This record gives sequence, structure tokens and C-alpha cells, in this order.
Amino acid sequence: MSENNTNPDIVLLTHEYPPYVFGGVATYMKNIAEWLSQRGWKVLVIAGKTNLQNRLVAERKGNLTIVRIYFPEMPPRWFIYSLIARNLLKNMLMSTITPKAILTNGLTAWLMFRKLKINPPHLLITVFHGSMYASIMMFKSMLNYRNIGKIFPEEFLYFAEAPLHDTLVKRDLDISDYYVFVAKHVSREFEQLYREKSVKIRERGKIVYPGIEFKYLAKLGQNVKTREKNRNIVAFVGRLFYSKGAIYAVKSIDYLVNELREKDFELWIFGKGPLEPWLKHYVKKKDLSRFVKTHGFLPRDKLLYNLAKYVDVLLYPSLYEAAPLAVIESQSLGIPVVTFDLPWSQEFVLQGINGYKARYPDITQLSNYLIKAADIKQEKVIYTAKRYDREISFNTLENLIVETLT
Repeated sequence: MSENNTNPDIVLLTHEYPPYVFGGVATYMKNIAEWLSQRGWKVLVIAGKTNLQNRLVAERKGNLTIVRIYFPEMPPRWFIYSLIARNLLKNMLMSTITPKAILTNGLTAWLMFRKLKINPPHLLITVFHGSMYASIMMFKSMLNYRNIGKIFPEEFLYFAEAPLHDTLVKRDLDISDYYVFVAKHVSREFEQLYREKSVKIRERGKIVYPGIEFKYLAKLGQNVKTREKNRNIVAFVGRLFYSKGAIYAVKSIDYLVNELREKDFELWIFGKGPLEPWLKHYVKKKDLSRFVKTHGFLPRDKLLYNLAKYVDVLLYPSLYEAAPLAVIESQSLGIPVVTFDLPWSQEFVLQGINGYKARYPDITQLSNYLIKAADIKQEKVIYTAKRYDREISFNTLENLIVETLT
């Protein structure tokens, strides 16, 4: 590690970093930056979230320095960020800093480094948070089940970037020294999608799950749980987008209440998004106001507390995830998960042990599994989440850096 107080050991490049974006990618990168800095590495993060007047703002806490740059909050944010951050990075690398390693999110590495002639060479590690399978699953669902009317422009435009994503992923695979995949299924998807690079992916790829504070969450889940008799609280956590499965979640509660006559279940929705008008209309139309409660967006700590205290089952019928933080943290709290049986969920949900996977898109089975999941023992669910502890997960990344540098 560097003895120079101003020269960072590691530079972390990410357009998603709290408080700019609250989500899986942002939280993943933040946790890595903080964990490495606490381990004694000097970490420099170049991220977003400042304004037009203050185009560059720096903040420092111990070994962690965050430089925030201004870029317009419009899609594709990651592309705009890459072009702006590139100039700052060039000036830093050419004049003031010589980091041992650079971590960047997929789709941005080649955009930043394609014309930079940096000397001496640095270890470049690219983090891949998912594959093109997200687009494949969404369009398949649209065509097969005539749901195109429920895809909002914001979401559709994101997935319409698929060809550009594909091109940039190939470039990033070419120039990076190592790859970090946030889950095993993501690594396998990359091998299938980019067969000509499959050997390199296997040799240079590492699995680094989102590191969670497992001991804290497990203790929280066991200490604050308030389970009322004759009532089961089911939670949906995430943006109210079609691809996140919000529609399936609400319809499964509708089936549970009105068809199966299970009146002791409530769905609590934590999140906001373009499907809110549809949600309100559907709840009113089906007379579900007693059974569906919306809580909007909650700060992370408050969300985790509410999940730990009140929720019995997490309903997460998302079409595609890489490493779903909501699922991982819920399981750490002792909350079983019900989702669809899709490639991503096979890695995180063990049938009958920490949740259930229903046939996609079978609402009937999804609803029945909610009843079964409510009876899974909390301790059994918590045990399956131990592998996501950050001391285990992030050590994989640190060991990669240390071994390569030595």
C-alpha cells in the first residue's frame, strides 16, 4: 500500500455512487470503496452528484477520497459520465497520481482508456453487474405475453441500448486485466454470449458477491421481529418497473386474496416508479386497498429495519437480476424469498430452504408459494446467507489485487 499520503492505491470509477443513485450498482461500489479504505488502502472515487456551478467537489474521510464531477442527469448517464470523467482521469494519471489498481464498471473502461497512454501501466479491473440477458428476458416477455403497453419509455430506452452495451462489453473484455462478476450466473452468461472470449473470462474472472454486513443483519432480524398472529406481511422492494416484476407481485396478491380466499396476507410495496398510476388503478379496481400498502422510497437503514421488524416473506418476481441486494439482505434478516424460476434466481433461492421459485409466469404457483414460504424457519434462511458476508466476498477482490501486484 502507498506510503504517500496523497497518492491513492486504488482509483474507483463509477457513475452510480450514493447519493447520486440508490440501487444495487451504487451500493456495491460504495461498499467496496469503504471496505478497501478501512483495510488500509488509499482509495480515490470519481463519481457524480454535484451541480453546474460546482463542477468538481472533493470530500475526504480517512483513506477514502471522493471526487464528484458534474454531468447532466439524462440517459445514457454512464456514457456522458465516461466522457467527462475521462478528461479528469487523464490529467490526474499524467501528472499527479500513480495508482496500483483501477476499478471501473462495465461499459465505461474502454470509453475512458481507449486514447489514454498511461505510463507506468496500471492494473485495470472491470466490474460487470449483469449481461445482455436483461434485454433478452424483457423482449421475450413483451412478445409472449403482450405486455408492451406496460413498458414505459424510461425503461424501454434503457434496454434499447442493448447493441451499444454489447459492443462496449467486448471492448472492456479486451482491455481489462481482470474481471469481477457479481454472481456466478453472470460469469456463465458472459461465457455463453461471448464464446470467443470464454477462455479469457474463465481465467481472468472472479466472483465477488455484494458484500453485506451479515452479522449485523442476522442479529437485527432475530432481535426486532414482531410477528402478529393471523397476519403475514409480504414485501416487494424495488423500482416500480415492468422488468422488476411489480405487476406480477400485485396480481399474485390479488389471486391470493380473491381466489384462494387467504385474507391474512398483506403486500407492502417499498419503491417508486412509472407503474404507480397503474398500481393505484388496479388496487382500486380489484378492491385491494386493505391488502396492498405503498410505502414509497425509504432510506436504506429505515428500509432494512422495517423489513426485519415486520416482513415475513419477500416477493421478488423480477425478470432479471445480477446479484439482487434486496434478496441477499432479506435472507440475512431471515426472510424467505418467493420469485420466478429464472436463471438468475437459481443461484440465490434454494427451493424450500430459503424460499421458493415458481414457474414463469405462473401467478397461481407464485401465490401458493407465498403461503408455503411463510412457514420456513428464520434460522434456516439466515444460514444460507453467510456466503455473502463482506469479509468473505470482498477478500476475493483484495486478494486478487495483492497477488497481482506482488
